[in-house]
Amino acid sequence: MGSGTPTRNTILIVDDDKLWRSSFSRLFSASGYHVISAANCAEGLKLAESSKPLCLLLDFHLPDGNGGMVCAAVRASSALRKTPVIIVSADPAEEINAYSVYRADGFVLKGSSFEKMLAVVQGVLRRVEMERGCFEKGDLKLEPEGCRVLRNGRQVLVLPPEQFRLLSLLLEASPSPVSDGEICRRVLNTEHSPDKADTVYSLVYRLRRGLGPRLGLRVKTLSGLGWAYSQPRARGCGQ
Repeated sequence: MGSGTPTRNTILIVDDDKLWRSSFSRLFSASGYHVISAANCAEGLKLAESSKPLCLLLDFHLPDGNGGMVCAAVRASSALRKTPVIIVSADPAEEINAYSVYRADGFVLKGSSFEKMLAVVQGVLRRVEMERGCFEKGDLKLEPEGCRVLRNGRQVLVLPPEQFRLLSLLLEASPSPVSDGEICRRVLNTEHSPDKADTVYSLVYRLRRGLGPRLGLRVKTLSGLGWAYSQPRARGCGQ
């Protein structure tokens, strides 16, 4: 288990696989995070309460319970309820439950590369930061209060809430693509199905129009992958 005084960048890893826990602890530490770890639900909750981590990486199958139990306990705690929880599981079918049943903030397949794991953690932390206040990436700054979009410090437009949430999601994931399924879950608050494709396309179309001719071009269609926000090459350029 990690020791020492937790910092503002503390990540808590809860996993009964000692090798996996040790490997990812070293990798996250090398990326600038302070890592603490636990091997079961009870130990993880106790450590979470004492350390108030920035984020909790939670294996779904644990010796004394499952990730759903830990998520429920975190959400029920006044001190921890806003702590981002990312569920890690070898079963891809658990992804839907992670969001809809356990109210997790993220999901990663066990066996994914560290780069994938790090990207998910950083994406979740950016989203939480944005939900709690302003979020800035590249030359854009998003202000949830009023759904305002600023470019290079100047307000350029106000978006309808649904379009603002979509832009937030695309910025969070950039430069990686966002699938229709993720847009359904995190923007439209519904489960994805084939008949939702036109709904998603319509929302992306409205966002592009709302952003205007220059900013709208940054929202790209990636065939077979989804949608992505393309950052400008230089700050303040008119892409």
